[in-house]
Order: sequence, then structure tokens, then C-alpha cells
Amino acid sequence: MLKRFLFVVFFSVSALFTANAATLLIDSECVTLKDIFPAIGINDDIFCGLDYGQEKMINRQMSMYIINKYGIRGAQPGEVTFKRKGYVITEERLKEDLKNQLAVMYPDMDVEVDTVRMSREFYTAEDQKYTIEIPVQRFGNISVTLDNGFKKSNYSVSITAFKDVYVTTAPVKKGEEIADKVALFRTDLSKVHGEPIDSPRGFIARQNISSARPVTTSIVEKKPDALKDTSVTIVYKSNNLEIFASGVLQEDAYEGKIVRVENTASGKIIRGEYKQGRKVFVNIR
Repeated sequence: MLKRFLFVVFFSVSALFTANAATLLIDSECVTLKDIFPAIGINDDIFCGLDYGQEKMINRQMSMYIINKYGIRGAQPGEVTFKRKGYVITEERLKEDLKNQLAVMYPDMDVEVDTVRMSREFYTAEDQKYTIEIPVQRFGNISVTLDNGFKKSNYSVSITAFKDVYVTTAPVKKGEEIADKVALFRTDLSKVHGEPIDSPRGFIARQNISSARPVTTSIVEKKPDALKDTSVTIVYKSNNLEIFASGVLQEDAYEGKIVRVENTASGKIIRGEYKQGRKVFVNIR
């Protein structure tokens, strides 16, 4: 009889809480029967999946279902809102955390977090621990992922990064070496399309390049160690036997790479590994 009396009293109090816009705080991701009826002492889960800071209302329909399921006689259905405890991360806090993480990721760059747009609140546990996933080598308007250990959420941020990048100081023609026509300039990386080169030495233009353009790997290529139509020596190898023949490269060659070469005597096109000294090695059995 005492338990039934406590049930009725609690639901009356729950309805009063809702009317006064009050919220009950819980520690767990689950609302339990004990949270709704403290006196009953039963920890059955009624609803689970609450993120930190998230709310769940037990409405009249749900409360009636609970009353009927557990056979609580004399109880009147009411409403109450539960909220899982949590610490809200503000835009200012996220901006500062982003700056600190970007400084570690890109020590050779000047990185600024221009704007942070949090369309909805993000909560963590009360220890305030969470992680930030930032796309690598992407700047401008990007999306970052925050993970509080329970759920991941995406937010939009605007990042500006400046780095010393090789930029052309004059037009460069296709096939021309670039080393004497570039210089380092502090550049906004959001305006650089591709991966900047680390050094201009040994590179030629893959296409005509205009002046004042950041040099990336997509518009240059390594200068060949030997050009197409260069005369070479073909070395046929079989165990300890080597046979030499004259040949002509059918494409630009790089040391250690496979290249097509024509045997001058037979006219046959074969493939072999180009090595220093204008030699193409062909293994035969």
C-alpha cells in the first residue's frame, strides 16, 4: 500500500515539474524506472541513447504504458523531462581548441581559425574531454568532427593557412625547367589547388604555366634522366652472360624505371630497366 501511495505522489510531482518547465538531471544515457519512480527501487531501462546534455520527455502516453506494464494501481499519468548531465562546449572554446590542434598539425604554417558555426549545442562529459577530427591539408570552409566518446557531430569552420610556397616569377613553357623561374612567397593555401612542391630542382613544366601561379605536383614533373630518341646500350642478361646491343629510347626514361626501347639491329621494341650510363637492362632466360 505504501508503494502505491508513493507512485501516485511521484506522478503528481512529475506533472508539476513539467508545468513549471523543470528538468531532472541524470548521470546515465538511460532513463530507468527508478528515475521515474524513486521509491520502487527497480532499475529497468525505460529509454536509452541519451547523449550528454540531451533531454527526453516521459509524456502522458508513455507514463500510462509504464503504469500498465508494471501494474501500478492508483497512479495517474503525468509528464517529466530528464536530461543527461554534460558540459557544453562553446564556440569560443572550440575555436581555441582548433587553433591549438592546428598548431601541432602544421608547425610550418600560420593557421587562423576565422569562424566557427555551431548550429546546435555540443556537450561532453563533465570532465570536458573530447576529440576533434580535422581533414588533412584542407583549408577554407571545411567540416570538422567532434567526438565526445558517445556520439560524433559535424560542424562548419573556416580556416585560413599561410605557407611559403614556390610561385612562378615568369611564364614557363611546357618542358622547360622551372628552377630559375620560381621563388618562395607566403601564400594562402586555400588558393592553392594541389600539393605544393618541396623543391623546384629537377622539375620541368608539364604544361605552359603562367606567371604568379603556385607550383604544384599536378603541373610539373621530374626531368627525365634521358629523353625519347636518345641512343642507349641494351644489355641482355642471362645468369652470368651479358650481350650488348644498340638501341633507341621510345619514351623519356628515368633511372630505375621500366622503359620501351628499340633494338636498332632487329627493329624490335622491348622493355627493360633504365640505369645510369644510358643503359637498358633486359633479363632473358
